[in-house]
Amino acid sequence: MRTNKRIAEAYRYIEPNLFIIGLFGSIGFPAYYFIWTYLFPQPYENLPLRLVCMLLFVPFAIKDYMPKLFLRYKEKHFVFTICFGLPFFFCYMMIRNEWSIEWIMSFMAAIFLSIIIIYDWLLILISTAIAACTAALIGYLTIGNISHGFHYSYVVVFSFSYFTGICFNYRNRIEIESKQLFSQSFSSGIAHEMRNPLGALYASQEVLLELLPESLTDDPQHNRLISNAEITKLRNIIKDNISIINNGHSTINLLLSSIDSQKISPHSFHHLSIADVINDTLDVYGYQTKSDRDLVFFQINKDNILFGNDILLRYVFFNLLKNSFYYKEKTNFKIFISVYSKKNETIVSVKDYGKGIPLTLIKNIFAEYYTSGKKNNTGLGLSFCKKVIDAFAGKIECYSTENVSTTFIIRLPSVSSPIIDKIKYDLMAMKSVLYIGNKSKILSDLNHLAFFYNFTLHRKKNSPHNIVDIDSDTYDCIIIDINSVNHHLLKKIQNKINTTIINIIFISHTDYDNKITLSDTYKPYLFEYNHIEGLQKKLINQLFNKRKPNNSQPSPTRVSKNRILIVDDNVSLRLYSGILLKNAGYDVVEADNGLNALNYLQEATVDLILIDSQMPVMSGIETTKEIRTNNKYHAHQHIPIICYSGSLDENQKESFINVGMTDLLLKPTSKAILLHTVNKWLQT
Repeated sequence: MRTNKRIAEAYRYIEPNLFIIGLFGSIGFPAYYFIWTYLFPQPYENLPLRLVCMLLFVPFAIKDYMPKLFLRYKEKHFVFTICFGLPFFFCYMMIRNEWSIEWIMSFMAAIFLSIIIIYDWLLILISTAIAACTAALIGYLTIGNISHGFHYSYVVVFSFSYFTGICFNYRNRIEIESKQLFSQSFSSGIAHEMRNPLGALYASQEVLLELLPESLTDDPQHNRLISNAEITKLRNIIKDNISIINNGHSTINLLLSSIDSQKISPHSFHHLSIADVINDTLDVYGYQTKSDRDLVFFQINKDNILFGNDILLRYVFFNLLKNSFYYKEKTNFKIFISVYSKKNETIVSVKDYGKGIPLTLIKNIFAEYYTSGKKNNTGLGLSFCKKVIDAFAGKIECYSTENVSTTFIIRLPSVSSPIIDKIKYDLMAMKSVLYIGNKSKILSDLNHLAFFYNFTLHRKKNSPHNIVDIDSDTYDCIIIDINSVNHHLLKKIQNKINTTIINIIFISHTDYDNKITLSDTYKPYLFEYNHIEGLQKKLINQLFNKRKPNNSQPSPTRVSKNRILIVDDNVSLRLYSGILLKNAGYDVVEADNGLNALNYLQEATVDLILIDSQMPVMSGIETTKEIRTNNKYHAHQHIPIICYSGSLDENQKESFINVGMTDLLLKPTSKAILLHTVNKWLQT
């Protein structure tokens, strides 16, 4: 493991306790100067050195208020401070105090503290060795003879303390990492089991969309016994299904990233309706029987807008429902979900009349890996729910009466509360905004807002050439001055962002003669500019609103007859990809594993290979290695090989590229991304 990664992991492990460490270090170093000088006088003391140590520990105590520049170096500062303030300082002072009993004991304490804090045995060993050698060198340069009072038995005692501490700490670390590996493997298993059926379903939906005509006018022979209205309805249903599947994959990605990072990132937070989230949860929850839905009752007097992530909040309700339904066989079992407002917060109550929880166990209910004895329960669900609610700046509590009922109370701040304003302000620094227009006053106001909120502001002049190269993934919001663009240019802009979820603002002015009428689709994004306060409110609102794409798709571009080899053990995905590529004009051949693919390549040539990473008989990685290194396949050693995988983390991406894969696609991918990627590499 690289040193930087070890340092980052050690910092993440101790970060929750840094405030206490910083507080003790800031107070302890100067305080003990007076103890060792006046209360229990020692031969040598050094106030400037203690003040340096104190200043190094102060940032731990005020880490939430340190400037952004410091945050870039916080992990390196952590290791240096612990190394300097513990082994170096105490070893140097022990030498200068002629190896007195007080300082030998102090150095022993520093040994155990550094082991507890740094956590990583190799970092402990390296930092201690460097610190002790440096302390001995400086001691030698200042006093010459550093062996006065030294006895070789001290080395035995110190070594025993170090290696014993490291061994016990290493054992503790192995136990913690095994739990983390378990949670990661558990989540990976869920992801794998969910992605296979989702992938097959996605494939069939895309194929149906591809095969259905846009209207009856596309079928001059009128052979299809279906009306235009039915075609429209079918296409809308399929598009809705694809959207649901995409939400499922987003859920998987969010859960995996959250478990890996041990915390919930607010990057994906937006405004959400609590009523919509709960209704969606009740609609799509996996009930075991149809009658189970009748056991859940939902009551809400007034919908509230909250700030968070609807996918994560839906997961919380999924978990609470799953726990409740575990005891559904109990007589008169029911689940009541209620939403009501109180001052500046929304309160959600989820109450079930199940088995209940003993009072002595409630205090542990949100602890990681804690389970109350339910079969196949991992003890991760409720702890993750608490992480989600904490990330939303809310609270979750549990109340229960054994053999009667259990109630979970979730308290979430309203979207206008000060704590949510603070979260939004912090998130604004990660946003990127594009302005298209010529109005200097608007540009000046946007520059003021960009300076205050620290978001990145881009500007493009009103030229068709500048509009074409807009990458909508780069921006979180596009602001368009419609009074300074013509109809033709506005149409190009709308086409560019039509199928994305990027937020847009169309600014108009009452004092402009150039009037442009927007279609009904874009009227909700129209804003009449008057002053900077209104622009500020509109911009913040749009940046954190979730916009849906229009789902209008351009006709596929016909290309020359390049031959593509699809290698995948999933029949549905081979069928899906093959139909899309054939309809786009490609010649497609298929293989169900890597060995069959290699056999085909010895008989014929292809222009591009689309290959699954994991397959029976021979995987995509092994197949790629053979193609790139074996002279039997010299005709294909430089053709594009695109990895088609159901899981792509950073380590996997690096390993796939290292074996010779040209590009990577997450399975299943959309028609547009598939065709774009294939076309890109065939034209290279």
